[in-house]
Amino acid sequence: MARGERALCQRCGAVIARRSRLGPETALAFAVTGLILVLPAALLPFVTAGTLGHPRTFFLLTGVGGMWDHGMHVLAVLVCLCGGLVPLALLASLVHLLTRGRRRPFPPSRIAAAAPTLARWAMPEVQVLAVLVAIVKLGSLIQIRIGPGFYCYVAMSVALLIAFRSFELDFGFSSRPAPAA
Repeated sequence: MARGERALCQRCGAVIARRSRLGPETALAFAVTGLILVLPAALLPFVTAGTLGHPRTFFLLTGVGGMWDHGMHVLAVLVCLCGGLVPLALLASLVHLLTRGRRRPFPPSRIAAAAPTLARWAMPEVQVLAVLVAIVKLGSLIQIRIGPGFYCYVAMSVALLIAFRSFELDFGFSSRPAPAA
């Protein structure tokens, strides 16, 4: 199929397959961009909040440490995985699959099979939404300033979404379960 084309069922008219309008190199460009943005998102200040002139700076995983310290171990692990490690693993697997490098630590079929599963668990957009809700709710009570790490994380989240969606459309992978027959 050419870019932007769809294959339709002749009987019912349902979309069987679809090709991205952007092309296969788009997925690689956005996956590499996302990988580049992971480091500043993790190391730069995420949010600065404070009252009465006593600001406190928070980073990407500060909340995970706080949850762990307060006994919410399962939630801390899930937030760390879904908001940090799994998106990083998904971006790395996309770059590996799209470049088909000479040095392969695993057979590409295993990485290709893992990509849709990783996509189901990678939820950086949920973490972005949670931070925005917290900012709106707490904004009237304390002084909050969004840091550059948050903007890098938002850009990484958008890059991840575009990269995987382009990858899905151009290479036939799907993170969605197959419909019941």
